[in-house]
Amino acid sequence: MQVKMYISFVVLFALALASSSSSKKQYRTDYVYNSKTDAFYKLHIETVWNNRAQFICQTEGASLMIPASQQDIMQLHAMIKEFPDIGDYVWVGNDGLDHEPAEEQPIINLEAPTDITLSKKYDCEVLTRWGDVDTHTCYSLLPFICKVKAVNARYDSKCDVYGDGYLYYESVGSCYKISRVAFTWSQAYEECRAEGSHLIVLNSMTEEQLIYNILKTAPRVTGTNAAWFFFAGFRAHKTTDGTPRVFKTIFNQTLEEAGFNQWSVNEPNNAFGNEYCGTIFKNDGKYNDVNCSHQYSFICEKEVKKVRAQ
Repeated sequence: MQVKMYISFVVLFALALASSSSSKKQYRTDYVYNSKTDAFYKLHIETVWNNRAQFICQTEGASLMIPASQQDIMQLHAMIKEFPDIGDYVWVGNDGLDHEPAEEQPIINLEAPTDITLSKKYDCEVLTRWGDVDTHTCYSLLPFICKVKAVNARYDSKCDVYGDGYLYYESVGSCYKISRVAFTWSQAYEECRAEGSHLIVLNSMTEEQLIYNILKTAPRVTGTNAAWFFFAGFRAHKTTDGTPRVFKTIFNQTLEEAGFNQWSVNEPNNAFGNEYCGTIFKNDGKYNDVNCSHQYSFICEKEVKKVRAQ
């Protein structure tokens, strides 16, 4: 009797450990974990063409979800039903099988590369709201779903972030990452937060000089409105009564309170009256104001008091 009770206790203890281990699995805050597939998923409701969807998933450490099981299809169904107004098709990865073309006429991306024959139809795969896999014109504008197996979910223990590309600099005690994708200010803000960091805030001349040297060799990012601006973590509220704009950091500090408030020459100039977001100017490492809805590369920062051992 005692042996049976002991075995039962061991089994229950093992199950409890497995359950505890599963519940503790973490990735970016914008990804959802599915214990049945042991993977993380994110439904992007913004609409892009297929190649950009693939690229964005890659920058997040994932890939376009290949509907390899019923659980994958159920996961998308659970996520897409929360958004009844985003259409019926979602980009997914190619499963290597033949599928029927979607009947709905796609919305063509008129900004797609001009050297591509846009009349070429049904090259890329979509998963429908009803769980069917169809093909669709690759340069349609559609939402998409990314997936990464838990075993492949990246985590940088040095910088304590769920992403790669971060570099630690002991002189300022922070890790930094220059994005490989261009986003609006709000998208950039959310992207850094999802990885466990934040849009950069300069706190000293020492930090400004460091970032200036880093940006000298920063590669150009496809899709950016200008290669010499990088979104930073400060912005101003729009004013309607003629009062001056007051730029504050994402931590609700004025630039002076944050420790660095130097602007590039003739900045901030509020060109066209709609520049309320802050960037760092590549040419001198100082601040500049831009239109928040424009797309630029950006810099994520994570303060690290002590570098953790690998």
